[in-house]
Amino acid sequence: MIRSTVCEDGYTLLYRVWPSPRPPVANILLLNGMMSHSGWFRELARRLTELNLNVVGADRRGSGLNKAARGDAPSRQVLISDLLRIARNEERQLPTFVVGWCWGAILAVNFALEPESGVSGLALLAPGMFPSVQIKNLVKSELQGAVSSEWDSPVLASLLSAEMFSDRPSIQHFIHSDALAQLRFTPRFFHISSVMSLIATTRLSQLTKPVLVLLAEKDVTADNHATNNALARMRSGLLTKTTLNCHHGMQFEAPEQIVANIASWLQEQGISVHGAH
Repeated sequence: MIRSTVCEDGYTLLYRVWPSPRPPVANILLLNGMMSHSGWFRELARRLTELNLNVVGADRRGSGLNKAARGDAPSRQVLISDLLRIARNEERQLPTFVVGWCWGAILAVNFALEPESGVSGLALLAPGMFPSVQIKNLVKSELQGAVSSEWDSPVLASLLSAEMFSDRPSIQHFIHSDALAQLRFTPRFFHISSVMSLIATTRLSQLTKPVLVLLAEKDVTADNHATNNALARMRSGLLTKTTLNCHHGMQFEAPEQIVANIASWLQEQGISVHGAH
């Protein structure tokens, strides 16, 4: 179902919710990447609801169903505030766990670092905190070509191609044909993203809540070696990490493995999810 909330600056933010078929034991906030939206989580969300979880696809303003100011955002603080409003809308006096995929992992870390977020833990799926050399070169090229562009003009192209998410034709076709995919961004959004990425990478060790990390073995968009080095500096006992045999679009290729890992991790946090052992 589609729900909405009015943000602090009056922006009406649309997002998706997949309710648990039984009384939920926790909330899951799914955070999408830069060009994607919560619709990319449909299969993953459906499987998560089977665990008695209330699943929320917390779309970012300017992405997915949100047509105003496409590919843009006013500031990091506004993005955090937007997510906080969605979280409070769906709280239901239940513990909340944030699951961020790709760029969404950067937002997840930034959000969890805010005391008012109140998250009980976060899961990072194929996190985009440390981009591969290929992605870094694409960013550099895009920025050089937009030096004289307006700050709020969506002139920067998406850095990821469908082939980077998966080698499966069906998944590539879905991405190519997705009318809601965001393919252009403003210089301001790129700047905000770089600031948030810096915060996520430099303050990762300051997280005080449990963290689950699922890396994609065939990920060409992320530097898994750099990610592992950063994770090694986290506080003892907080980190659970697994590498899945898949590409960057792991929610398409391995939803059952993701759900199994999340279920086990939630059980370790004292959340009695349905069907987990």
